[in-house]
Amino acid sequence: MRRRRHGGYTIHDVAARAGVSSITVSRYFNQPDKVSPALRERIALAVSQTGYVPSQVAGRLASGSSRVVGAVMQNFASATFADTVQGMTDVLDDSGLQLLLANTNYVRTREERAIRSLVGWHPSALILTRHDHAPAAEALLRRLSIPIVETWDLGEKRPFHQVGFSHEAVGAELAQHFVDQGARRIRFVQASVPEDFRARQRSLGYGRVMREHGLMPDVVAAEVREPFQAGAAVIGRFAAESVSTRPQAIVFANDDMAAGAILHAAALGLQLPRDCAIAGFGDAALAAHLQPGLTTMRPDRYAIGRIAAELLLELLAGGPADAAAAEPRCIEVPCRMVARESGRIMAGR
Repeated sequence: MRRRRHGGYTIHDVAARAGVSSITVSRYFNQPDKVSPALRERIALAVSQTGYVPSQVAGRLASGSSRVVGAVMQNFASATFADTVQGMTDVLDDSGLQLLLANTNYVRTREERAIRSLVGWHPSALILTRHDHAPAAEALLRRLSIPIVETWDLGEKRPFHQVGFSHEAVGAELAQHFVDQGARRIRFVQASVPEDFRARQRSLGYGRVMREHGLMPDVVAAEVREPFQAGAAVIGRFAAESVSTRPQAIVFANDDMAAGAILHAAALGLQLPRDCAIAGFGDAALAAHLQPGLTTMRPDRYAIGRIAAELLLELLAGGPADAAAAEPRCIEVPCRMVARESGRIMAGR
């Protein structure tokens, strides 16, 4: 077999070497479960010998859709989204679909650019990690005729499938946890990152519960961007406040800020939770190992990715037309409280 002048082999070369038809080779890449184990072994050997890589462009022209699922993540560096990606990957790995990722660092304009880039690949479906898109991105998404799943939140009256939970309900549950213990002065600390829109939703739920109990919401924003330092700065300001008026409990927007506060408290002469109860969000790996252990909310990060991918496979099984026409589905993945020592209100405070 002679190698092509441009340096690559074709699907016909692979088929000839494996002794099968080109259609069988195509099926090997796109629907491997429909190729017998013996043929898969022969084709795999031919692919290895030739170094053949199927053209995504050619596949798109031939089938009308690519085997790509685009996913736009908020922050690759976060373990939160890493677990979600793992959930997607574990489901899609054996389906013949390839996950193509883009990162936005919570910025809506970056999300819009990422969506446009992914759409250029003519994906079979999209998985997104927010629902409050920029207007141009929202308009583009509404014109697409592919399944779209928005994850990590449940927005009202959305035209797309959703897998996640209500962040407002999470904020309300954290506030209620302290109110039920008798606390009346409870503070909510936002991250200094203005793009953290979900923390704002949690603060809304916190504020609603406070008002329902006739209490004054106390929402402040951290002044430092790095979360551990931000938490240390917040607990430093707390230490300077009057004992009679300072908060009995503080709800931090994320576990890293809460951890920063706990780790810095001893240097200020504070004893937690005696002087102040603390709660966070995310149930980071560090949360259970702090002294005191951090009370927090635990989202099922892996399940969100897994369920989103399973939903897409279910939708795509009926064909592109049925997948695009399916009524939007809303699947709640519960976010559960993990009550540890830091969240205990001490009597008499």
